[in-house]
Amino acid sequence: MGNHKIKLTWFGHNCFIFEFNSVKFLVDPFLVEGIAPVKVSEVKADYILVSHGHADHCGNALEIAQHNHATIVAIAEVAGFFGKRGVKTEPCNIGGALYLPVSADPNVPKAQILVTPAPHSSTMPDGTPGGNSVGFVLSFSQNDAHLEPSKSEIKPLRNTLNDASAFSVYFACDTGYFTEMNWLGDLGLNLAVLPIGDRYVMGPGLSLDAINALRPDYVVPAHYNTWPPIAQDSARWSDAVRQYAKAMPLVLEVGKSVTYKDGEWR
Repeated sequence: MGNHKIKLTWFGHNCFIFEFNSVKFLVDPFLVEGIAPVKVSEVKADYILVSHGHADHCGNALEIAQHNHATIVAIAEVAGFFGKRGVKTEPCNIGGALYLPVSADPNVPKAQILVTPAPHSSTMPDGTPGGNSVGFVLSFSQNDAHLEPSKSEIKPLRNTLNDASAFSVYFACDTGYFTEMNWLGDLGLNLAVLPIGDRYVMGPGLSLDAINALRPDYVVPAHYNTWPPIAQDSARWSDAVRQYAKAMPLVLEVGKSVTYKDGEWR
């Protein structure tokens, strides 16, 4: 991994910050009172990835984007909602990818953000349609090979990522199991962040099927214990992952971080 700084922090529910060197990707900004370890004004972000329009995934997106002059990355309908409110957006849709700079140096390969399916509903906080719910695979070149089609040979995506020795992290966001997870696993995932809360998303048992399809090196649980209807025992889930899957479970405490160094998350 060279000298890259790679760090993941959980703010509760499905809100994470993924850091690649000095660039911060904030996922599903929703800071739950009494759970989140930081205030909205304290959150730093360069890009804000919003998976869908439900308030428990984008409730603090506007304020954080305004405070940081950050760019919101979201499906077209969600991006349109926030764009009308004066913040920068990068609209996208399922199956598409966009490429975001992670350095002021134009020769440094951009990060690839692949937009994935996420079977789930989506309505904006004001009741307007939010399009489809999505997940995101974030990939970063580790050997200066570019991931953009305009700057690299056009190949199947898994080959392009392999050529770049890409480091890839999958945020499934609000979803159940879907068969395309097997294809996502072919991309080579270092880390997958999966919901386990059940009722509104996949539960602990179904997440094991997802893990076996995705085949990540590490897996982090999300979207649980925010409220009683989605309460889960993360220790029992972790034991089940070790028993039924090959991925290494990483259970984060709210407000705590793990960093990737020497081939391991610690």
